[in-house]
Amino acid sequence: MIKNFIDTLLSWVTNPFKKALKTFNVKRKKDLLKLPAPEPVVDQEVPKQYEKHACPNYMNLKMSFRDIGRMNAIIEALGRDFLTAMPEGAYISRLGQISFLYRRMHEDLANESVAENIELAHQHQQKNPDKWDEWDDANLFEMETMYRHHCQVDAELMERRAKLAYEGRRQHREVFRNNDWESAKGFLQKTIDLQREIAESKCLVDNEHATEAPYQALMREYIPGARLEEVDELFGQLDKRIDKLLPQIIEKQSLADKPEPLGGVYESQLQLWLNKSLLKILGFDFNRGGLYETGHNPVEGGTPDDTRLVIKTSETHNFLDSMKSTLHEGGHGLYIQGLPRTQWRYQPVGQDLGAAVHESQALLVEMILGRMPEFFEYISPRAEGLFQKFGDPKISAQNLYNLKTQVEKGLDRKKADEVSYFYHIQLRMKLERQLISGKLKVKDLPDAWNAEMKAKFGVEPKTYSDGCLQDVHWFVGKFGYFPSYTMGQVMAAQIFQAMKRDVQNIPELVQTGNFAPVTSWLNEKIHAKGRLQRTDILIEEVTGSKLSSDALISHFEDRYLIVA
Repeated sequence: MIKNFIDTLLSWVTNPFKKALKTFNVKRKKDLLKLPAPEPVVDQEVPKQYEKHACPNYMNLKMSFRDIGRMNAIIEALGRDFLTAMPEGAYISRLGQISFLYRRMHEDLANESVAENIELAHQHQQKNPDKWDEWDDANLFEMETMYRHHCQVDAELMERRAKLAYEGRRQHREVFRNNDWESAKGFLQKTIDLQREIAESKCLVDNEHATEAPYQALMREYIPGARLEEVDELFGQLDKRIDKLLPQIIEKQSLADKPEPLGGVYESQLQLWLNKSLLKILGFDFNRGGLYETGHNPVEGGTPDDTRLVIKTSETHNFLDSMKSTLHEGGHGLYIQGLPRTQWRYQPVGQDLGAAVHESQALLVEMILGRMPEFFEYISPRAEGLFQKFGDPKISAQNLYNLKTQVEKGLDRKKADEVSYFYHIQLRMKLERQLISGKLKVKDLPDAWNAEMKAKFGVEPKTYSDGCLQDVHWFVGKFGYFPSYTMGQVMAAQIFQAMKRDVQNIPELVQTGNFAPVTSWLNEKIHAKGRLQRTDILIEEVTGSKLSSDALISHFEDRYLIVA
């Protein structure tokens, strides 16, 4: 009797629940058959990402790329956590999580339905051009570019690449710390083999039906639309002009007193406070980002809503190194945060223009603005107070400026002056092209590196860590990235030359810590445009001329040879 009572009571409770669950499951099944719908926006203008378009296929694409963008944002957050806060015990599972997400994102992007929607959207665009504005045109172009970039590559290769890249960060940290070439060369060989396989899948055919070089296919991931012959021409111009300029600068500086090394102790927490303060005056929004330290290598990343800047853990004897890294990553961060997120969040047209333009923003802040004498006039008294070194001649404005503009042929790219910096990039580009083509074997890399250093710098590394192990790029599979540093440096000088025509009294602004006009100009001219224009068109529109080495050489002459 008691059992019957309990069964009756349970039926009163569970039957309505079972009925509701059945109704929910039927509704859920129907929902899954529908295309993803735009999210409702209440009491505000509908962003372009969700704005209804006359072409239904383009709307399908916008929703597909929205979800691809969301997945990439999740990967970015996991990746920054990997470098900063992840417990060691999560290493293996995190590799699996990130590599799985890369594979899934690739499969969604290289899907046949994406290709079909792109084709039908193009047909609509041709028949109804009045229904397409310049942003939608650019968005569709970038969608097709992204699809073509992925469609020929097997998903398994992308999954392996992601796993190797994150393994490579840890591998590099260990081999660099221990000067361990034996462990490094096996990992590098595995990475190079994978990159060759990906490059062969990506090789395109040009109008003359000639297959492009695998290295160019890799380089285009970082510098969209770049052609090797154009990059080689620019590098050739710079090589000749810097070969002539560098000895003149070194001779001029040899006649002046050497700057005094910093020395002393600069507490790490105080350095971090100073660096965060610098980012604030540059205009970095800490409500949408942060600055973190890591035992790995520095890196920028994240999304416009969650921008994570990561610098290497500071050294207490030299606050200029962590400041330099902060300025560089800060330039990247300003670019990321300035992208058109409110209208085009996750859409291809709302993304950055690639590594070369990214590096132009970072190097403009770090090397041009961050090495002006007026910058150190602003920094010096604040550093004196913060580190309690009042009147210390080592951190006087003049000494800090002299330290950061001392030109010499050194071994370390990350500590190189802005003039000889080009040689470091030239060396790496030359060697990585030979590694990808097979002309250079991994086992011969240290000797080839040392020979190039001897020829160009007159010095040879005494350890692997001072030589071919100093950079993380090859360990994370970034073959083809190095040219973007030089391309970016050239762009930075040309952009700064144009900025000086529009923004008055930049030295005075820097001296007083008023970076708002500079950041606003960069945001208006470059950041907020996303991928509305291709790089060459943007540079010509912003600066009034095509990309050229002239502005960079003029900058070097003005800073280092012309007597004030």
